[in-house]
Amino acid sequence: MNDRSDRTLARLGATSGIAAVILLLAIIALTPAIPPPNHSLGDITRSTTEDADAILRGAYLGMLFSGLLLLFGASIAAWLRRAERATGGWWIVALAGIAGTTVGILSNTLAVTFVRAVGHGTTGKALWTGYPSGPDGVLIAIPLAVFLLGIGLGARASGALPRWLSWLAVASAALFAVGAGGVMGDEVDGGVLGMFLVLGYLALLVWIVGSSISMLRPTTSQQPAAAAGLG
Repeated sequence: MNDRSDRTLARLGATSGIAAVILLLAIIALTPAIPPPNHSLGDITRSTTEDADAILRGAYLGMLFSGLLLLFGASIAAWLRRAERATGGWWIVALAGIAGTTVGILSNTLAVTFVRAVGHGTTGKALWTGYPSGPDGVLIAIPLAVFLLGIGLGARASGALPRWLSWLAVASAALFAVGAGGVMGDEVDGGVLGMFLVLGYLALLVWIVGSSISMLRPTTSQQPAAAAGLG
């Protein structure tokens, strides 16, 4: 019965992970964002008014992405816990990190607030309150770094994931930690540090797909747990 429950959780996590990747790519390709603050306030409000429905749709999809990411992250943290058994607690670090990504919902909430404010005729400096603090995705960069560090080091020690995925998780954590520095300075794209954030997300997409596939392979992913039990 426990094995069946574990397999169901693994399938849910893998499906959520792949769906999150597809949804994020769709958001990037198909939905507009609020213009960056290097435009005039008049241009920003005009564009927001014209694209209000699409921006709100993008915010809703962004919240769905956050939900899928949480499902995937919690599932793979549970997967790591089973592999670690009593030999480690990296899954707790991973779980704390993925829980912190709920702050991503805040950035979508701010976008909705901004669109509503423009729609109700708010003008002037008050509108800047609804702007994000830096490049898109920067709010969840540090929580993602914590999550990936926990998963990467835990999977490396327990063998819960292939070694290349463990190292990719650790490398992605470093990229997100550095990329979060894109909030510094006046560059709306994060400047030089913003490039690390972009690389971090590209690595994350590859890692999620690879990890999702691994979770669907019980013969390989469950061997470490079985070995730990025999030990």
